[in-house]
Amino acid sequence: MEKRSQLHFSSRWDIASNPDTPPETLNEFSNDQDWKIRSAVASNRNTPPETLKNLAKDHEWMVRNSVALNPLTPLDTLDELSNDKNWLVRSNLARNLSTKIETIMKLVEDKKWTVRKSAVESGRV
Repeated sequence: MEKRSQLHFSSRWDIASNPDTPPETLNEFSNDQDWKIRSAVASNRNTPPETLKNLAKDHEWMVRNSVALNPLTPLDTLDELSNDKNWLVRSNLARNLSTKIETIMKLVEDKKWTVRKSAVESGRV
């Protein structure tokens, strides 16, 4: 049974991470019970902006982190992630070249030194 379950996960992950997967399918997979599948959807360049907005509110920080790293995440969603409770999400947000300079400047003032370091090392301030 475990092998079948693993196979099922592998095929779902392959679909969720495939850049040619249709946006409608990615939207469906964004509600998967497994955070690893939702994270793969959040990293996918073909994921619709509205789906990325929803995934930015996921209870698992790794999913939000994938949204923060996706260069196609809507700018207002990236701005919202600058307030994320997880410092690694904020730190990786600073590395996303699509993040607005105003958001990077906010991250330069973050309470966590690793976030400030990432913002400065982005080379955009």
